[in-house]
Amino acid sequence: MPGEGRTPLPISCRAVPAPPPPARRSRLESLRSELRETLFPEAPPYERTAPRWETAGLVVALLALGTILALLRLGFSDSLNTIWAEDGPIYLQGALTQGFWEAIFSPYAGYLVLVPRLIAEGAAAVPLEQAAPAMSILSALFAALSALAVWVACGGHVRNPYLRGALALATLLAAAAGQETLVSAAYVPWYMLFASLWLLFWRPRTLGGAAAGGLFLLATGLSTPGVWFFLPVALLRVASFRDARDAALLGPYFLGGLVQVPVILGQEQGEPLWTSHIWTGYLQRVVDGGLLGQRLGGNLWSELGWPFLIALLALVVAGLAWGLWRSASGPRWFGAIAVLTSLGMFVLSVYQRSVGENIFWSAGGSGGTASRYVLVPALLLVSAAVVFVDGALRRRPDADRFSWPVAATVAVIALAVVTSYDMRASEYRGRPYWDDALREAATKCIGEGAEIAGIPTSPAPFGVQIPCEQVASLADPIRRR
Repeated sequence: MPGEGRTPLPISCRAVPAPPPPARRSRLESLRSELRETLFPEAPPYERTAPRWETAGLVVALLALGTILALLRLGFSDSLNTIWAEDGPIYLQGALTQGFWEAIFSPYAGYLVLVPRLIAEGAAAVPLEQAAPAMSILSALFAALSALAVWVACGGHVRNPYLRGALALATLLAAAAGQETLVSAAYVPWYMLFASLWLLFWRPRTLGGAAAGGLFLLATGLSTPGVWFFLPVALLRVASFRDARDAALLGPYFLGGLVQVPVILGQEQGEPLWTSHIWTGYLQRVVDGGLLGQRLGGNLWSELGWPFLIALLALVVAGLAWGLWRSASGPRWFGAIAVLTSLGMFVLSVYQRSVGENIFWSAGGSGGTASRYVLVPALLLVSAAVVFVDGALRRRPDADRFSWPVAATVAVIALAVVTSYDMRASEYRGRPYWDDALREAATKCIGEGAEIAGIPTSPAPFGVQIPCEQVASLADPIRRR
């Protein structure tokens, strides 16, 4: 028979795939090296001049300060005494009436919302009358954590400390944010989403730091499917993969996003709606409101209309062109990715959620309606501007100093933040106060012998419904007799 008596080839002699030609390997390594140096650079090394406990104390102090600043945007009275929108009937009510695991993994609006539900669990762990301040403080703390993550993660692309600080401040006190996005558990994931993009660009120096960043990315992915807008960045990061630190960041990112997929497929989603107002909304809310702030930018639109908006757009385009011309390849690529992600994220989100008719400003008016869809795209545009300025200064001897380009950039960000900081003037968010509503509901329970307490929250008709036995002790003492 053919082949009989032949001796099998030794393993070492069997056919194996040929290695890539040296030229191809060289091009591949060159591409990976270019990605590492341009899109994912390491931050400059710094000398530790203080003990670890002093650094930890400074971080805690900054987080506390950031939390207070976030709360003050609505004033302590409203921020600590009201429960806003879905925070009450969806998150707090779920924490009070469901088991822990059932509550935190219950989808809402078509996807998992882990962090808002964890915030509600924290509020449910304190006495019921303290639930409102607990939810507000925890929500503000997560916004401050997101700002801290931006400060740490942007060091590779933003070397100037003043520009880094301005970008972190712009995250914490987002000038494009309306009242609905302030100290609300429901909208915390939007702050985390912006920080998550920066974490995907971050080259941590230690595995512990990478693990902390990965935990943040995982929590974000389990709270919003918006992380999929950053998939191109993640894939570029995979292409430039280096070591376990990259795995500690990328693994949790993909895990959180993938877990959302079967949840989304198993939930009923709303019908998307396209309208040309989406393009107008981007120019008004992201370009104008994102760079100048909702209050100042909105007032300028109301008074000056399209001539102002066209002039601003021309100025922004000229600024981006200047940044592309003066910057090195790293800032150029980052700026291009940030601008395209900003536009794509806004258009697709507004279309998918059918809010195009509500998000744009009509002639002579402005406001913060649906501002959650504006927050991240606006901050991405601010990031592109900051990175371009930093990149243009990189070769100058005063790159780390408070030079006039840095001062001008910080001044614009500060102007937007300051003019849009105070959100107390509007009556859009306010009464009823939580403790008053609790007492009234408890008194009604006792007076009418009801089983379920209906506790109104802000705005109407939102409210919390829980068993009367959970609030009976808070009734007016006269009615309890």
